[in-house]
Amino acid sequence: MNSTLADVESPIYQQLVHEHGDVVAAARATADETQRTAGELLDWSRRDSGQSGRPRA
Repeated sequence: MNSTLADVESPIYQQLVHEHGDVVAAARATADETQRTAGELLDWSRRDSGQSGRPRA
């Protein structure tokens, strides 16, 4: 089962969300964005074979 804290009817959780925002959802969104960005930056298959991305010594 793949439920999140937001799916649970919890007055304490709802109060915390009301006071501080949905920190769990914000952290998840940030993690997803970071993972997408890292995937794009580390995708060596899209680089030209003649360019290593490093300066020559």
